[in-house]
Amino acid sequence: MSHERIERELAMLLEGGQSASIVGGAPTCVLYRGVPIRGTSSLANENVDVVVPVPNGYPASPIDLAGLPVGSPLLNRVAGGGNSQGVIDADGRQWQLASYHPHSNGGGPPWDQMRHGFHTYLDHLIAWLAKLN
Repeated sequence: MSHERIERELAMLLEGGQSASIVGGAPTCVLYRGVPIRGTSSLANENVDVVVPVPNGYPASPIDLAGLPVGSPLLNRVAGGGNSQGVIDADGRQWQLASYHPHSNGGGPPWDQMRHGFHTYLDHLIAWLAKLN
């Protein structure tokens, strides 16, 4: 894992107004704070924290999955939320990982470690949250 690369990507997000940081836990994750919920659901214009595990071998390995706080009512409404990929601890909270795979048949382009990263994964998270059931 390249902490320096992730920090550069998160700095790009911060320049655009999105707060995100590397958080310890099992595994190491990126925590996106206050990700906006868009779309037509009753929760549009709300915000939610989302955690994303840093894959072993990043950036050669693609970013995958997304987690919401355990017990979040959004878990039943996001794509893959009903297919838990486990519970992890990060930032003093427990997170349930959803089966969300934007770079492998999930609607996003194939992973390209030269173009994609945690700074581009935010777009996938916003799209994921905009399609609440």
